[in-house]
Amino acid sequence: MGAPGLPVRGILGSAYPEVNERFQVFPDPGSPGDTMVVVAALNPDVTLVHGAKGDEEGNLLIPRRADWGLAIKASRRVIATVEERVPGPLKDEADWRLIPGAHLTALVHSPGGARPTEYPGYYGPDEDGLARYLKQAKDATAFATYLQEQVFGGGG
Repeated sequence: MGAPGLPVRGILGSAYPEVNERFQVFPDPGSPGDTMVVVAALNPDVTLVHGAKGDEEGNLLIPRRADWGLAIKASRRVIATVEERVPGPLKDEADWRLIPGAHLTALVHSPGGARPTEYPGYYGPDEDGLARYLKQAKDATAFATYLQEQVFGGGG
């Protein structure tokens, strides 16, 4: 978008401005006496995203209801994993938004890549897997074991 930040009203009254310097409170120019929060723009070096389909031209389909398109366009590099690799060319669909390959750095076929969370149209949440993740993430050694088994070792 190119904007240095965006105003948001829903943050007022929360702890965000106290704990994160990216959230600043300013007088609301449209409503004298009121305040608003401006959130500084993020420009990540890398964004990781999981999509439904990717084609041989590097195009990606993501859920239309997701706001990932903003993160993809703001990032310097984008690595996308996908449930399905298809010949293409992909096109916008009713429930899926096309992200042109020009926005991606890499596209990787990784079925089940959103697990243990859900991925719309493919699988629901793995409740046991989520519980295991939450438990093991509390301890560095247990989390290292989780990563080895579920991420690096492909045991999940």
